Amino acid sequence: MKNIKIIANLFTLLALTVSFSFAPAALADNSNIANNTSAGNTTKGHGLGAATAGIGSQNFCTHFSTLSQKYETDMNKQTSSLQNKVDSESQKIQNNQQNSDNTLQQNRAKWAQNRQNIYARLNSKATTDSEKQAVTTFQNAIESAVKTRESAIDSARTTFRTAVKQIVSQHQSNVKQVLSTFQAAIQSAIQQASAQCSSGTAAATVRETFRSALQTARTARQSGAAQIDKVGPQVEQLAQTRNAAVQQAMQAYQTAMQSAVSALKTAFAQNTNSNSTSGANTNTGTTATTNQ
Repeated sequence: MKNIKIIANLFTLLALTVSFSFAPAALADNSNIANNTSAGNTTKGHGLGAATAGIGSQNFCTHFSTLSQKYETDMNKQTSSLQNKVDSESQKIQNNQQNSDNTLQQNRAKWAQNRQNIYARLNSKATTDSEKQAVTTFQNAIESAVKTRESAIDSARTTFRTAVKQIVSQHQSNVKQVLSTFQAAIQSAIQQASAQCSSGTAAATVRETFRSALQTARTARQSGAAQIDKVGPQVEQLAQTRNAAVQQAMQAYQTAMQSAVSALKTAFAQNTNSNSTSGANTNTGTTATTNQ
């Protein structure tokens, strides 16, 4: 039947407008989150140990003041660099999410217009009150299903983003803590060395004590960094949970759409069959008109 074929084609178009609604735009907003804040990169050494290695035992206290000042400058640069990286990565995440939101909203507006076009075409084919009511019922069912789908997907995306933000924030905090502890240990070693030099302790003894303190600080830094959970696996797990929720929402929508499609097809088919029977002997044009 011609009407049924037209409706079937419209349903196919409707399905295509939503089948891939949330692939890149809604799901790919976790780009580059995984390893943006690596503890190994943000707690690297500052070359103080190498600098002390080039100073002889007898001259250690003579040059230590200049060496310690260099350390202060290097550590300040390192702290500033870390903060800049944190700020940059945080901004990058926000930009990615905003771009994803903008794309999704644009697509939703386009899909909504496509649906309205489909409803208009269906209404143009509805020639009886029962067909018109069937189209209205269909439209209400589809719009309700779309609203439910979008709400479920928005909830999954929000849950994902909130969890990612917490993970990244905690990771950054842990990295900063490792660096802060390392800096404090080095600062303590410098103060001790300065005090020993001022008190007349043998330069060789001060030098070895200082180098030992540096090594202890480095070991503690490496141990602390190793204990920080990596962001990547956690974000991947969250993404899997989000994707599962999105797929569930899409499947629920497809089920609701198929039910609405079936009801509308039935309504149009019943009306077509009724017209075919009543018009067989009195008006052969009735069926043709109904089936256009």
